[in-house]
Amino acid sequence: MKQISALLLGLSLIALTSPALAAPATGEPIKIGEINVGAKYGSMVLGYKNASQMAVDEINAAGGINGRPLQLIHRDSNIDPATAVKATEDLVTREKVHILMNCDSSSDTLAVANWAAQNKIPFINACSEADSSIWEGGNTYTFRTSQGGYMWASAILNEAQKLYGDKIIGKKWAIVAPSFEFGQSVAKMTKMLAEQRGLKPEWVVEQWPELGKLEAGATVVALKRAQPDIIFNLLWDADLVKFVREGNKRGLFKDRIVIAPPVAVPDHVDLLGTEMPSGWLSVGFPVNEVQDEGYLKFKKAYEAKHKDPIKFYTLTGYNSIQAIAAALRQAGSTDPEKIRAALEMVSYDTPFGKQSFRKIDHQANVPFWVGVSGVKDGKGTLLNWHQENAADHAPTDAWIMEQRKTAP
Repeated sequence: MKQISALLLGLSLIALTSPALAAPATGEPIKIGEINVGAKYGSMVLGYKNASQMAVDEINAAGGINGRPLQLIHRDSNIDPATAVKATEDLVTREKVHILMNCDSSSDTLAVANWAAQNKIPFINACSEADSSIWEGGNTYTFRTSQGGYMWASAILNEAQKLYGDKIIGKKWAIVAPSFEFGQSVAKMTKMLAEQRGLKPEWVVEQWPELGKLEAGATVVALKRAQPDIIFNLLWDADLVKFVREGNKRGLFKDRIVIAPPVAVPDHVDLLGTEMPSGWLSVGFPVNEVQDEGYLKFKKAYEAKHKDPIKFYTLTGYNSIQAIAAALRQAGSTDPEKIRAALEMVSYDTPFGKQSFRKIDHQANVPFWVGVSGVKDGKGTLLNWHQENAADHAPTDAWIMEQRKTAP
């Protein structure tokens, strides 16, 4: 009975991919090459992998694309751009995939995006928040279904101004962020927007630890010595946990404003538990509180199929497959150039309604949530949140075009 119930729940989402039931797809598969960081950060990409496969299964059960099933073929990048490119070459030349997608580090994403442009293969970036992946390093073959650093910075600085008003103007700011592309890109956007919005920040100290190698004690001491009023924190995963613990031990956060976009994403909610800091401004995903009808249907089906709870990249995995399927239907072909052109035109169904890509930079109009971190009912969470959308937090077209002058 449990298997039957799970199947019915899965089929309830087929409406997202097809207006009517059809015979299961049995033709020659349409291959999707997928690169991720599974070996080193398996927990981070598990939701993404589960949901992308779930979308593939739904589409295939509903007849596939013109009778042809979708097939995901995975490769691991080991968080190394050279390895990511080698994996991409193998997927295209040996496995003969028709389109690429990833859930990987920003540096790997840029490397794969550049390779995809040179080889004219459509590429879905389902993970990187570094805006260089769609602007300076963007190209006509790369599309992003995930959120971006500019939109994070824009929304979270709006929230800071609402909460603190003039108290954040002319203050001393500190940055702690991973040294790879994500940290550098989001920090750059934040600095620019803080100046544009008249916050007059004085950047007194910056700490750039290598991902996974944070020396928490030394970092906290350096930040505390600079006596900032505001700390902008972009640390991820175990580095974030170590920073929170060491900072609490040494009193770093006392009487200071902390802006930490990643702290309340579901992955960190699980890692920090009751150690979740109180009152840090954050971007998150309140997975058990969002009440959109389409999302609730998706959540019910996903949880019936997988024991792993919804994570930060679960939706981008699912949505990326929906975008690919919509483009394949529109193109009526697996020709890479026709798929690329179709991706620019299509809208695709997601648990949060129709989404599409901006033609100028191929950014999807995805939702995201902003609030403050805290503990509720004995669990870490995002509190006092509200939903935002990428479409409401974009720079001018002229500015985007200026950044894309160097795009491949």
